[in-house]
This record gives sequence, structure tokens and C-alpha cells, in this order.
Amino acid sequence: MLILTSITKKYGSHEVLNFNKWKIKKGTHWLKGENGTGKTTLFHIISGQTPFNGEVELEGVNLKKQPILFRSKISFAEAEPQYPLFIKGKELIDFYQEVRKTDTKKIKYLIDYFEMTAFLNNKIGSYSSGMLKKLSLICAFLGNPDLYILDEPFITLDARSSDKLYHLIKTKSSKGKSFLLSSHQEINLDKLELDTIFQIIDKQIIRL
Repeated sequence: MLILTSITKKYGSHEVLNFNKWKIKKGTHWLKGENGTGKTTLFHIISGQTPFNGEVELEGVNLKKQPILFRSKISFAEAEPQYPLFIKGKELIDFYQEVRKTDTKKIKYLIDYFEMTAFLNNKIGSYSSGMLKKLSLICAFLGNPDLYILDEPFITLDARSSDKLYHLIKTKSSKGKSFLLSSHQEINLDKLELDTIFQIIDKQIIRL
């Protein structure tokens, strides 16, 4: 279970989030809404990438008290991933493999699955937005986290790659993994069963 308590977040004098408690159980959850409502800020808080007031716990592990253990339990993929343009895709994946201690066969499977084999020896600066998104998803699915946090995972993906992502999420979910997805686009409910849908309204997280 993911539990956020007494969360407030400001950028200068502008308050983005302010709510008392938000709890989600294991499953697949969608945080919908337009850009600028605080979805990415919320994901940055949960992933430990931005300072905030309040507490975040996942399966009893507190982000502020046990940050290393907490981060080992999640995997976060940015809506618009930014990597050094001068490195190769393979070099980035090799780095993630070392950090997350992932088996080489699993990595090769993901690379083949997203049809990125032919591009990994190219520098990231030459990638299209779709290729960059697929590279970020490969990195996100390395390791064995409890919770995958995917910010706008379907933008810039072609239909074939989107279908592959839907299938991968379903497969991981069937094995007990949880997902927190954000999207301002509609998620295809014929391809992915959701446990809950939320939206940020007036700095609060509302269940729809």
C-alpha cells in the first residue's frame, strides 16, 4: 500500500498540492487530468525527486527515513525523459543494469520487445521522441520494483508500441506488481483494467 500523509508542495508562493491523506492499494491506478494540475509534481514527490512537506510510505517503508530502501521499491519513468545526448542508448541501459542488478536475458527481452536493438549503439541525441520514450520504458522495467510510476507513458508512442506497453503492464500486474499511471489522454479500458481512477482538483486528489 502507498500512503501519502499531510502533503503540501509549493513553488515559491504558488501552492500546487495540499491534501491530508491519499492511500492506494496494490493494483493499477490512473491519475488523469490536463497538464499543469500537479500530476508530475506528485510523481516527483513519490519518487523522491523533489522536496516536500509531509510523509510518503510504501509497504511500511518511509521515504524520508529510509530513502535508499524506498527508492529500491519503485521505478519511475518521466513524461519527457532527458538523458545526456552524447551517450549511447546501450550505455544508459548498462548503467541501469549495474544499479538494478538485472539479468542480461531480461534486458535483451525488453530491448527486442520494444524493437530498439538496431538503435542502441547510436547516441541518444539522434533519437526521435518515440525512440527516447521506448528507451525510458526499457530502463523503467529493469529490476524488480513493487511499484511502477509512469508519467504520460503513451505520449509519442506509435500504436504498435502502445499495445506492447498495455500488454507489458497487464503481464506485470498479473504477477503482483502495482502501477501508477498519469495521462491527460484517455486510457483504453479494453486493453487495460484499472482498479481506480483519480484526478487532482484544487490541489486535492479526488477518486472518480
